[in-house]
Amino acid sequence: MIPLIVGTGSSALVLKSDTGTKTVIPVNKPRGTVFWGGAGLDGPYLKPMTQAFTDAGIHYIWSGLGNTATRNVPSTIGTLMDAARTGVMIKNDDGTDDWRVYPPTPTSAAKQFNLVGYSYGSMLAAQTAKSYANLGYMVDHLVLIGSPIDADFLSMLKNHKNIKKVSVIDLTEHGDPIYAGMSFFDLVKNAPLLGTQMNNNKAEGHFYYAHVVPDSPRRWAELAKRIKNEGLE
Repeated sequence: MIPLIVGTGSSALVLKSDTGTKTVIPVNKPRGTVFWGGAGLDGPYLKPMTQAFTDAGIHYIWSGLGNTATRNVPSTIGTLMDAARTGVMIKNDDGTDDWRVYPPTPTSAAKQFNLVGYSYGSMLAAQTAKSYANLGYMVDHLVLIGSPIDADFLSMLKNHKNIKKVSVIDLTEHGDPIYAGMSFFDLVKNAPLLGTQMNNNKAEGHFYYAHVVPDSPRRWAELAKRIKNEGLE
């Protein structure tokens, strides 16, 4: 039985079996806010972007860093593997409730349990929210930024009784070809444009927040304020 990394905070891992054997996975009482970035879960934007959330008044926040192929292969290859996984494996409901997060520091004082994800990270957030909600835990906020999430999966999350609010932030106004509810066909069709935007390294389109440019601090601060205004604490 080979364990696969499924969900993580920045300091603890949860394992899921790739066999049909039922694996008992402990569930902690969730608190605080988890933020996942894009494919690779790395890059110089992660720390300042997370800090922008804190500066906006979103407390008890940490970055999910473990659920990525870059832990085992070089960064560029791992990032591409994460991107492929988004379209093939986790764009839709994966049919399990095995996704977990464990905060690196005590968050018992936090009033909410929030999951925030950008791009690839939005799908980690969505799968995690679904798992906790199905197990009877309340998710206060699920925030999906630049997310290619399947329309049926998104509808299910929005209508789940244990997910209080789902906020979708598309980046189409910045030229992002990805948007919530898009089909797998459209995701594949737009892959070349996404590749161009990534390689240009100009913080355009889908990478509006992921590439660091002189204007990035303002962008991160505006995004953080928008998310704070959704009700996150």
